[in-house]
Amino acid sequence: MKIVLTGVDTGLADGEQKAFEQAAISIGRDANDCDVIFPNDRFPMVSRHHAAISRETEGWVLTDQNSSYGTFLNGERITRSRLTVGDVMQFGPNGPSMSVVSFEDRPASIPDSVLTNAAAEIRFPDNPQQHAIAIGQTEITFGRDPQSTVPFPANDRIVSRDHAAIVRVANGFVLEDRGSFNGTFLNDQRITAPTPLTHGDKIRFGTGGPTAEFFAPSQRSSFENSLANERIAHLTQNAAEFQNFTGENKTIVARLGQPVGIAKNNVEPQLLMSVAFGEKHELVIGRAPTSDIRLDGLDISSRHARLKLSGGQVSVEDLGSTNGVYMNGAPTTSSPLSPSDSVQIGQFLIKIDVAGTIGVFDTRARMRIDASHLARSVRSRGGRSQLLDDISLTVQPNEFVGIIGPSGSGKTSLIHTLSGASRPEAGNVSVNGRDLYREYASLKHSIGLVPQDDIIHRELTVYRTLLYVAKLRLSRDVSRAEIDRTINEVLDVTGLLPRRDVRVSDLSGGQRKRVSVAVELITRPSLLFLDEPTSGLDPQTEFSMMELFRQIADSGRTVVITTHAAETVRMFDKIAVLMQGRLVYFGTPDGALKAFGAANVLELFGRLESGDNGSLDAAAERYRQAYLASPDFRQYVAEPQSQAPAAVVSGQRTKRTRLGIFGSIRQWATLSRRYFEVLLRDKLNLAILIAEAPIVAFLTLAAVNPKGPRDFIYFMLSIVAIWFGTSIAAREIVSERPIYKRERMVNLGILPYTASKFTVLGLLVAVQCILLFLPLKVADIVLPGTMPGEFFGVPQFWATLLSAAVGLAIGLLISAIVRSSQMATTLVPLVLIPQILLSGIFGVPNNVSRPLSMAVPAAWSYDTMKRFSTLSTLEPEGATPGDATDGRGLYKQVEEENDAILTKARHDLDEYQSKTETKLRKYDDDRNAGLSPPRPDLDEMPAIPNAKKIPNDLSPYVTFLHPWMNEVLNQLVLMLMFGVLAFTTLLVLRIKDIR
Repeated sequence: MKIVLTGVDTGLADGEQKAFEQAAISIGRDANDCDVIFPNDRFPMVSRHHAAISRETEGWVLTDQNSSYGTFLNGERITRSRLTVGDVMQFGPNGPSMSVVSFEDRPASIPDSVLTNAAAEIRFPDNPQQHAIAIGQTEITFGRDPQSTVPFPANDRIVSRDHAAIVRVANGFVLEDRGSFNGTFLNDQRITAPTPLTHGDKIRFGTGGPTAEFFAPSQRSSFENSLANERIAHLTQNAAEFQNFTGENKTIVARLGQPVGIAKNNVEPQLLMSVAFGEKHELVIGRAPTSDIRLDGLDISSRHARLKLSGGQVSVEDLGSTNGVYMNGAPTTSSPLSPSDSVQIGQFLIKIDVAGTIGVFDTRARMRIDASHLARSVRSRGGRSQLLDDISLTVQPNEFVGIIGPSGSGKTSLIHTLSGASRPEAGNVSVNGRDLYREYASLKHSIGLVPQDDIIHRELTVYRTLLYVAKLRLSRDVSRAEIDRTINEVLDVTGLLPRRDVRVSDLSGGQRKRVSVAVELITRPSLLFLDEPTSGLDPQTEFSMMELFRQIADSGRTVVITTHAAETVRMFDKIAVLMQGRLVYFGTPDGALKAFGAANVLELFGRLESGDNGSLDAAAERYRQAYLASPDFRQYVAEPQSQAPAAVVSGQRTKRTRLGIFGSIRQWATLSRRYFEVLLRDKLNLAILIAEAPIVAFLTLAAVNPKGPRDFIYFMLSIVAIWFGTSIAAREIVSERPIYKRERMVNLGILPYTASKFTVLGLLVAVQCILLFLPLKVADIVLPGTMPGEFFGVPQFWATLLSAAVGLAIGLLISAIVRSSQMATTLVPLVLIPQILLSGIFGVPNNVSRPLSMAVPAAWSYDTMKRFSTLSTLEPEGATPGDATDGRGLYKQVEEENDAILTKARHDLDEYQSKTETKLRKYDDDRNAGLSPPRPDLDEMPAIPNAKKIPNDLSPYVTFLHPWMNEVLNQLVLMLMFGVLAFTTLLVLRIKDIR
């Protein structure tokens, strides 16, 4: 057999390949003994006899020959490792490199099909004490479950309880991952589907996990040297070659050679497979086993996207996926592809070359962060305070990095900037050369962020918390069984499996923080950021939490945390030391102690807090300048930054993927179910909310004057409905702001979120309104006239619901605006008091109160209640012609009737007086004339009628109605107020989102 290599620095022309047929190839600077020679003057990091490539039973093997600076395979230092096509070998840090182009096909005497009935066993080269295990007729399983065929230690959290299995099929063996949390690797390639095995295959259970070797000398095939995931395509192309294989893939595999588009090294994505269209015109990409290109993330839909070939042009089309398709960082539904384009689906990249060959790459476990000249400031009394002052650093893949420093040094600002939660005023952050802020929408599935505040609802159980997170973040077509398996894996990794059905509120502080971590691990991000995750924990819990984070980093993730914990600093691979917003050190923990001349971490913290008893600002600048001149700065910042991946610039800032109508409805339903469950589990608060409505109703009946006008009861109906809505909603958004902000960063839609609040709170307030209205209406039936209303009070109940809805909108707007629950509680009275003062309960609005009342929902609601009562008014304002008062109001009616009575009485008296005086004058005249007239017969004095009085029972009346209002207009205005308030709430959330 022969091996074909190409090298960047071996003297070969660019892209030139060289074949070696000997069984052993020596590499080094010795011109006499080495087959591959690196000049001494150019490559001092290469030893004389640095490494060797040899042909062994299991294939071609790279071995380090005790070199001074080490041998690296795909970025990881090795002593001995099997080679596969596409591997990159590097000799010493920053030394020359070569890559494997291909191997010679095996001798023609070996059949093309997989040899059958071969004895096979699993060996454990890294654990000599472990005996080889023969593979029987069915399967062998691997995991931490004691019932597994190959059980791993219970404390080896990188391995899942049921991690993987080797299954014997008719003509060979396949390796399948059982949905493990950290994945299963075949020859350092993560498998995405059941994959055929061949002799010498190296199996790894999770990144950095234990390994095993498939040993079956007669079990060889024509795909022996192909990438693991390409074997699926090879075999499923010919059903006769591998019977009982479940795949139905018909994809044709491209000729193996240089990886398509992206060089394979420790930072660049891992090449999973190389495929071509062959005779097909489209390739379906998705999670389903029948997909042409199968990807295994649960954030990927079963039929996620497809590649189409038409007229020599390849295009990508989104098939209505949950989490979208991104081309060059921007969401797309359909776009043509060129060799310079990259398509991202979940944490996978897809590229094509000029020949139309498609490369599928896995970015998991290969995420690098480069921060350059970050600066951020805030306003303060003295001007502006610098939170971040020109900070640059590089976090390599799979590193565990701590950010330490005194309080106020900028730790939270830095981790929020690195994670994309906030943007700096200057500088930039890139992830594998991609602008984090511009392309955040396409990178968000690779990022997990655990803020200081809990991002969980304490009323739910641990399982229900993760279930709702999974429903919100994973693909909508993921089955409940897949979700449950993922949740159990995450609980197992975080050590919460025994607490699965315990309410979060009943957990300890450390366990609650583990739940927050579990929330982020649901989507299996490659980058995990944690802000003060051990704050407030006891030393033992703090240590166990740090062990968990160390384990997560070891499982193939990049973990960055802020911490004050001095005792656990040595667990980090690197630490970033901040002081006064400046980076005063970045490197190893031991290097930090040496740089500051501190004997231990506590002494280091003491110096950072005291500033050597001088100005903290001056001390911070002095420390920074010393670090910038140090070798550690060159090693850990300057050199990595100079070697950072070339920036990939997309033409525009990435927009969020639109949820669409069905996606929004699905998210609304999930959020509503979760919120409803949260409210139901808080039984005491729910009981108080339910009980307060009938209590208010009975108190209202007790306080109302049975013979007084009905204003008070309608006023209470109106104002209490608004109060119910406002008070119940005023803290709902602000109280769960950490949860909202984190879910918003992932895929939460503002409209579904707000709609879920209106839905659930609306139902609860509706129940309150029913319990408020019913006692009052029952009282009206028992004691007629208590609360009159037409059509059995149905219109008044509708007005009550409408008033409560407006109150609900007011409350949610308050909650969206304020920064704390305390502020929301303070604002509620300031909103409700004007409702009382300007509603009209104190009389007819006049002067300035009249236009002000038109802006108050209670005025319109109160007027609506009174109008639907059909009662007459006491005042003339709003009196209806044809009613009992003839449109004058009782007071005016009585006044006018009394005026009429008085006028008539005065007229009668005047007439009586005139007649009497006439008679008396005639009598006097007759007597003066000497006559003897009889005494005049005087008429009876007219009776003076009593004035009409205001009746003692005014219950058939209300005081007044607003003359500029009416039943229809009132309802329209209340609906308009609700719409404007709801829209303003959405607008406020959107503005805060942009800021």
